Amino acid sequence: MMIHSRSARLGHDAVTVLAGLWLIAGLFSDGWAHHNVPELEGFFTPWHGVLYSGLVVSAAWFFWLGRGGGRRWYLDVPAGYGWGVVGLGVFAVGGVADMLWHLVLGVEAGIDALLSPSHLVLLSGGLLVLTSALRSRWAAGDTGSLVAMTSVTLVAALAAFFLLYVNEFVRSAPTTSFVALPEGHPRHTESELPAAAGVAGFLVTTALLAVPLAWTWSLGPARRGLLTMLISTVAWLSAAVVDFEAPTVAGAAGATFGALVGELIIPLLESRFAGTRLRVPLLTAVAVCAVWSGHLTTLALTAGLAWPAELWFGVIVLSSLAAAALGGLTSAAGAAGQHSGEPESRHVVTT
Repeated sequence: MMIHSRSARLGHDAVTVLAGLWLIAGLFSDGWAHHNVPELEGFFTPWHGVLYSGLVVSAAWFFWLGRGGGRRWYLDVPAGYGWGVVGLGVFAVGGVADMLWHLVLGVEAGIDALLSPSHLVLLSGGLLVLTSALRSRWAAGDTGSLVAMTSVTLVAALAAFFLLYVNEFVRSAPTTSFVALPEGHPRHTESELPAAAGVAGFLVTTALLAVPLAWTWSLGPARRGLLTMLISTVAWLSAAVVDFEAPTVAGAAGATFGALVGELIIPLLESRFAGTRLRVPLLTAVAVCAVWSGHLTTLALTAGLAWPAELWFGVIVLSSLAAAALGGLTSAAGAAGQHSGEPESRHVVTT
């Protein structure tokens, strides 16, 4: 870890976020191509070109930020960018490995694409790069600006992409048929697997959404717009990967509407529970409840719900409880850090 004497300006972090948007656009466009262009072969595709050109743009920008350091520019980047420089290297290594993987073993066709070693290296590098602006804003004591919120959203979008196989905004699990066979039936376990996978998808997606919300809200007041930005970005990008299939469009629209409703409720709750330990868990649970309620309502009105009431209502309650637990853990971790004598966020200077 290195100690930096200077911080990036808000405008600098805004450019970093724009470069991150380029990376995310390239990533999801490549995901769309894998899902919708069955004849896709090889590494050298237009969609990979968008993705890796985003890496080049990010690298050039990081170099400009550290230009005062000369040949050792990577030692002179602002606070929060050191790990981003490492991420650029990791991403580049992953890109070379991805090229070799495709040339030797071909192009993956399904869940294997999200779990191939070269792609997971890209995920690791991407996380380090995309969190650079967030670490910079955190070091500056700013977690509520549009730049900080967009950075949080980009990180969530990256995670959502690599979890597409359990992402409810892609699966629309409650619209798939559910046949309950009694206990003891030889196919009982098999019959419940789709629903079990669907419930797991709700819980994983809940964690994906709740963690960034709880983390941000534990550092300061709940800024309006974060919930809607996070939900709409993750939901609509996920729907885009599967070429906006009807259930995903309905689900994304409902989740976005639920987020807007949550934006109206959250300020009322925050004023009531400000300064209490219940604030973050309650806000996170209400946000998730509003999002999934909207999501399931539009699915019911359009595609129809194949799940019985016990499942679709239960998954809202279970997801809300899980969100509250994650919110409580996040706020407790933050309180423990302050009590242990760690510097406050505006004094934390990291790579």
